[in-house]
Amino acid sequence: MTDVNVLIVEDDPFFSTVLKDLFARHFPYIHVCGVAESILQARLFLRDNKVDLLFLDIELPDGKGFDLLSSMEEVPFEVIVTTSHSNYAIEAIRHSALDFLLKPVEQPEMEVAMGKFMKKFHPSKPGKQELPAGLPAFRKLPLPTADGFAFVEIDEVIHAEADRAYAVFSMKDGKKIMVSKPLGEFEARLTKHTFFRVHKSHIINLHEVLKYVRGEGGHVVMSNDAIVPVSRIRKDDFLKTIGQ
Repeated sequence: MTDVNVLIVEDDPFFSTVLKDLFARHFPYIHVCGVAESILQARLFLRDNKVDLLFLDIELPDGKGFDLLSSMEEVPFEVIVTTSHSNYAIEAIRHSALDFLLKPVEQPEMEVAMGKFMKKFHPSKPGKQELPAGLPAFRKLPLPTADGFAFVEIDEVIHAEADRAYAVFSMKDGKKIMVSKPLGEFEARLTKHTFFRVHKSHIINLHEVLKYVRGEGGHVVMSNDAIVPVSRIRKDDFLKTIGQ
């Protein structure tokens, strides 16, 4: 099994040791690549190191753990919150934390949390059902709505935008469809076609881009006149994708 690189953000050395001991005894695939005792230390570590998973305390010497997430243009790892304060649960959900663990953390709770993580880190790959010979590939995208599914032609999507735990799809006919799943659930399906995730909150149809305006990240103008930001860390990949 591939190691999971973990950063512990925790100002209590005793609890950091407890976590590391729990990992060593029950989760040998977890590799603790660092421990940060403040938001500043965590920010400096993440600048130079790639991690898969963050164990994040909330009450830190220089602010709330959520301040670290809010300050990042993009959060390229999963987050499990570890805290003694149950009143932070709603805020953890708003920051898309994978799980919320109250101290002291025990093995059963950690197993549930890591089970959630491993489903994302190593998703199961069930056998793909082949279409009968001669049938075209299914090109409609099922979008879960409040009363069922809306099936849309993928090419009719101009762009999709994250709205917390939901996503909003803007269509060529001017309609906007709000779906009851986060944007990330659709990324793999869309990027198999001519779509690109230009920002943590935006996926665009490259065929519908009218203009790119330079900047630190810059932005694109879409065929429906929507202005979509391009994140600084995705800018180079975006420009390469469009041949620049």
